Amino acid sequence: MRTDASGGNKQSRRSGCPLMGRRQFLARAGAAGGAALALNSGLFRWSVRKVMGKPVMPGEGDEHALVRVGFIQSPPEVYHEMGWPGMEFDSDASQALYTETLEQAAAAQGVTLDIQQERLGGDDVMDAFLEETLDANADGVILVNMEAQTYGMQGMYRFLEQRGGQELPLLGFVPHGTLHHHPGDYEPFRAAPYCFLAGSADIDWLATGLRILNARWQMANTRLAVVTGDRDDEQTFEPLGTVIQYVPMQRYMEIEAECEGADEIEAIARTYLDNAQDILEPSEEEVFEAAHATVACRRVMEEADCHALSINCFRPVTHQEILPPCLGFMELSDGGSAGVCEADILPGLTQLLSRYLLDKPGFLHNPIHDTTRNLYAGGHCTAPTRMAGFDEEPEPYILRSHHEAGFGAVPQVLFTEGQPATLWRFLSPDRLMLSTGTIVRNVDTHPHDGTGGCRTSFVMEMDDVEDVRDIRAHHKILTYGKHLHTVRAWASLAGVELEDVTGNVMHYSKPEA
Repeated sequence: MRTDASGGNKQSRRSGCPLMGRRQFLARAGAAGGAALALNSGLFRWSVRKVMGKPVMPGEGDEHALVRVGFIQSPPEVYHEMGWPGMEFDSDASQALYTETLEQAAAAQGVTLDIQQERLGGDDVMDAFLEETLDANADGVILVNMEAQTYGMQGMYRFLEQRGGQELPLLGFVPHGTLHHHPGDYEPFRAAPYCFLAGSADIDWLATGLRILNARWQMANTRLAVVTGDRDDEQTFEPLGTVIQYVPMQRYMEIEAECEGADEIEAIARTYLDNAQDILEPSEEEVFEAAHATVACRRVMEEADCHALSINCFRPVTHQEILPPCLGFMELSDGGSAGVCEADILPGLTQLLSRYLLDKPGFLHNPIHDTTRNLYAGGHCTAPTRMAGFDEEPEPYILRSHHEAGFGAVPQVLFTEGQPATLWRFLSPDRLMLSTGTIVRNVDTHPHDGTGGCRTSFVMEMDDVEDVRDIRAHHKILTYGKHLHTVRAWASLAGVELEDVTGNVMHYSKPEA
């Protein structure tokens, strides 16, 4: 707990109320709370999600993406078994394996599958499959190649030709050994929008392919609340289809005031205090204020009927007009939503795509360049702890003050050193840049250590970046793992142009980590 020079409690910078000591805090928790605290040798081990529930994201409610699946192979009287995939290839067993893989992935991802078990073996059958797909208003198609000698890829070309310019994503899957590959096989798919041809010996990649199609649907069914200025209207970002719902700052302030004394605040504050590895600058009252802001964030989202939230927060926080929402943003991102700083929409869309496509939250940060060692770095006063994945162990965090404002409670999340990572960001709704690298270390900031900047800070060694000074754009997103190939496939299916972070030609990387 912070004290003034006389040893007494400091006052809250925003409310003017005396800050509570630990003994006062325990008394406020009540007798039942004290028993639980004694049992845990700390504060309640609750999660905010247990207190407030988690936001329901696209695909988690009643509506789901619809993906149709077809298997391409000529009928028995036409099929040439002597060619690839060969007589040892069991078509029925292989189709059953592809089906099982997709069905398991669909159940895990919340996707509705419509699988046509009768194989597509001619133009008439393929044309009928396309017509049924359009009539069903499907959100994507997966076509699996089952042979090389007769119909096979011809069927995929037929579907592509008949689909024309319609925005129906087509993912072609070519299992290893079902086609003698020639560079020309890929050209129609490279040239056509909303297409990707995936050739692989990894049958489990079908689950990734399904996630790619689902992520496109989820982005198109997401509503992002953006609190800024006086705007109170909607805007759709194409080709993503994401809806931006603007909320006036005045309305946010009103909701924050209405949340004063909300029942959830106490339990959320206990959660933040209990889960922190350490507490440095913030008082417990400031942690209560952070919990207050968390409740306000969720109520704004509910009122706007949105899945995620961004607030033009920097000036109102530093001028003490609103409570710092930094811990609330951490909780939103950890819960599978997104909390976006400074009403910055394009990085916010990248955070959402990280969640949908990679099943991991992303860290929005200000860029820093270490020109002495050609390293990239970044920092901000909020970050997710579930960087390794929503079902993985969280990274530790320390409760700190907001670095620029000098008050409040924000998280300093400690990233895993040596962790492969992706650095990426939308430049516009139809342009996305990314590169990969490895996190070298975390950076600590204290008043007299000669370093400044936001509380969560990292240093990263980049792959294929000759000079870090060439890395473009402001707020970028850091996501654990190297995901160039997955993002490349998604961009092809989503109608998005992919670029290197420096603007140079992108290179294929090593297998993703």
